[in-house]
Amino acid sequence: MCDNELANRFRSIRAKTGLSQKDFAETLGVSQSAIAEIERGSREPSRNIMVALASKYHISLDWLLLGIELNGMSSQASKDIEIENLKKEIAELENKIQQLEAENKEIAQELLERMRQLVNIQNRQLGIV
Repeated sequence: MCDNELANRFRSIRAKTGLSQKDFAETLGVSQSAIAEIERGSREPSRNIMVALASKYHISLDWLLLGIELNGMSSQASKDIEIENLKKEIAELENKIQQLEAENKEIAQELLERMRQLVNIQNRQLGIV
């Protein structure tokens, strides 16, 4: 069994990252079920997991293990996480813009084709072939 406080600190770190358990697990090189068990308090994180977490997210091991420190993350670590979240959001927005551009291109092509059809109909009616 894992210490509930350790489980809570583990969960709070993941919450600050904004990652799902699956994505968080991938960053630490473990399975999603391992993260779920640690966060539930039914599994003690291994030394390797704690070291990976401390290294990847700039977490103090003193805070992680003992709760010593005010917030566990340095202000730089918090900024790094915010920057990563912003990068993800920007990438998602760029993807949406590309999708809209593709949709608009299709609509423009449909309108152009319909205009050609109408011009052909008009020309036939005027006797211009």
